[in-house]
Amino acid sequence: MSGPKTSEYRLTPAQRRALIAQRERERRIGEARAHIVHLTAKLNSVTKLPDSAADQAKALMERTGEDGGYSAKLKKLEEKTAAALKNLSALGRNETPDKLERAVSEAQKSLDEAVKLCGELEGISVRNIKALRQDISDSLDRLSGADFSQIMTPVQKRLRDMKLELSGRLAEIPAAELSNELRQDIAKAQKKLSEIDSEDFLHNFSSMTVARLEKECRSYSELRRECGAEYDRLLARYHALCEERGEAPQGVPFSRSAPARLSQLIAELEAQTARSDEQDYISRCIDEVMEDMGYRLIGNRSVVKKSGAAFRNELYSFSEGTAVNVTYSASGNITMELGGLGDRDRVPEPTEADRLAEDMRSFCGRFREFERRLLEKGIESEHISLLPPDTAYAQIINVSDYDLTEDVTLADFTEDQRQNSAPKELSADE
Repeated sequence: MSGPKTSEYRLTPAQRRALIAQRERERRIGEARAHIVHLTAKLNSVTKLPDSAADQAKALMERTGEDGGYSAKLKKLEEKTAAALKNLSALGRNETPDKLERAVSEAQKSLDEAVKLCGELEGISVRNIKALRQDISDSLDRLSGADFSQIMTPVQKRLRDMKLELSGRLAEIPAAELSNELRQDIAKAQKKLSEIDSEDFLHNFSSMTVARLEKECRSYSELRRECGAEYDRLLARYHALCEERGEAPQGVPFSRSAPARLSQLIAELEAQTARSDEQDYISRCIDEVMEDMGYRLIGNRSVVKKSGAAFRNELYSFSEGTAVNVTYSASGNITMELGGLGDRDRVPEPTEADRLAEDMRSFCGRFREFERRLLEKGIESEHISLLPPDTAYAQIINVSDYDLTEDVTLADFTEDQRQNSAPKELSADE
């Protein structure tokens, strides 16, 4: 039985449920914290309204003594977002999932209210533009003592009216819930409009730029109402999983197909996380049991073969000059085999093979005790291959291939060493 032993170790149903519950708690925390990052960014950006809107409100206030309520509404928006950001920043590192999720819910409500205020500010801004231009026009009429519109040529009047109409259409696009790219496109369009002084260019600008922007923004807003909340939830969950696994997230821009793509990526990551969590738990328990049974970890290594197959080894002391080599394969199988310690690759001499076969027999009872202790930790085994103790399986382990954690004694199978280094037999209670 105590030649090389290959087994598949898996969690008992009870231990798997416990690990799932722990992973679910961690998932909730990670997802909530990813939501908080997202909401913090949104709350910071929602107050970044166009400078032109504030400038126009200020100019209208100076000319008429009122700004349509713009400054009061803006102050309310800033206070609302500042309070929400303060609450989010006050969260500690060890908050419970419930507290984090409540914070996310409250911040989302604050963001929704902030977006509503932004929409109201945009409406005020449109009215302010019209009021400011009307006041300027009235002032010019009074200064000239005549109807200013009659001084302008017909072409100038058409140009002015077209620019006013196009500027109003751009200002009326509800930008609060748009992507940053679309908001930037609107700002660029406003700037470009102010530079156009050709009636033909204005006609092209109206059909090629303004109409296109209106359509794109309308479609985007409709799509956000349809699946924006689901996208935000899945994106936060995906980013949380990527952070947990130390992987860079793929870019998944908002679109109709984005939720399905995120769901696929999440399912893949969750499956990988479940497998790695189980393997990490099994590996950790093997380390603990080996240490409890008196076997010190003395070395390890990770190997990738030319074929791409990967595995890692952990080397545990057994007796003076011998060790148990534990091999973790990428498939999840674990092989344990005993060998003598050497400083080069070689085949053991016949006398060495005989002594190693004795140690294999000694390890037989220990292996049963090893698996009993693993079962106590919720890990059961399915034996794939249990080979008998035999000189055919005797080997010398080249320690120069390992990263050693302490100095080791190489195998010396003289009678003196055998007497001084015989492994201690552990009882089931040890």
